[in-house]
Amino acid sequence: MKNSSLSLQVLLCVVILGATAVVPFEGVAQEAGTVLTSGFNGPMGILAAADGSILVIDTGVGGDTEFEFPHFETGVLTTVSFGETARVIRVAKDGSQTVLAALPSMILGPGESAGGARLTMIDGVLYATSGMWMAGGGDEPRTNMASIVRIEDGEAVEIASTYTIERKLNPDSLIVESNPYGIVAGPDGYLWVADAGGNSLLKVDPGTGATELVASFGAVPSPLPNPNRGGRMEADPVPTGLAFDAGGNLFVALLPGFPFIPGSARVVRVNPDGEVSDYATGLTMLVDLRLGPDGELYAVSLGRFTEEGPQPNSGAIVRIAEGDQSEEVLTGLSFPTSIDFNDNGEAFVTINGVGAPGTGEVVVFPKF
Repeated sequence: MKNSSLSLQVLLCVVILGATAVVPFEGVAQEAGTVLTSGFNGPMGILAAADGSILVIDTGVGGDTEFEFPHFETGVLTTVSFGETARVIRVAKDGSQTVLAALPSMILGPGESAGGARLTMIDGVLYATSGMWMAGGGDEPRTNMASIVRIEDGEAVEIASTYTIERKLNPDSLIVESNPYGIVAGPDGYLWVADAGGNSLLKVDPGTGATELVASFGAVPSPLPNPNRGGRMEADPVPTGLAFDAGGNLFVALLPGFPFIPGSARVVRVNPDGEVSDYATGLTMLVDLRLGPDGELYAVSLGRFTEEGPQPNSGAIVRIAEGDQSEEVLTGLSFPTSIDFNDNGEAFVTINGVGAPGTGEVVVFPKF
């Protein structure tokens, strides 16, 4: 992402104008859910495992190491806090937690962070997207930053560096920046990754780490000039969530970037040749996308913003429909970031992805 960090916490400082175009729907409120577990530091991703446990990845709280790094928005070198405080956590049915691995976490300042992002699994092996890196931060990223990692034996092992392909190709011809975010196991056995920093879609061989550029996402119209796009009235697309439907079609959620206008988010379809086309429009601040057990696509809307700033408990889960007919099925959520479903159709949602350390929760909702 250019001119803005994907760190969801930084959005608290943003003033957004306008109104959403999602079809009105009497969704279920957050109060209808049950807190399964809590205490997370910026929970970003959730995965329902086949054994009934839930896997969560969070952003972390930085650490004791300090070094100079370009500020996410200004590019000016600033001192960051860095350490392995992001976590991959297994949550048992009773809500008890077990840390499976630690990942790097970087804090640039209040509300500006990068750490763990998303999880997926292939043949019982767990993979995660981790961290970000950009030009000016050093020739090579710190360990497991801007990386796809495999979680094994209590360790996070890098299998691919998304910064390497971003630096080599820079498909959007803007700032060299990689923030691997969404990840999904494809029906072809590959890992498909949304690079929110590079505005690109990548395909990774989990065995060799070989990484291929599939698509580069174009700009989204904006009411403001973007200095990182030559002053054009454009916002960055910022791909976040990915999901394959039952037919093997790939869909990608676009946030998009600053100024985060409500109604500007969308879900696009990407064909095998990398051609991108709009599927669902009129959405707001999409940060995740998941195929539900009913065969429908569900997106996570982080929240809504007005001239007064972020509106409390304005996040939602949206059932995606082609065109402008998507509908909210869960409302009143406090900065939700990710969703997954178990075999019974229950929905598990990470809450308070933006907030003070330790306030993140997993809330369970009955079948929609």
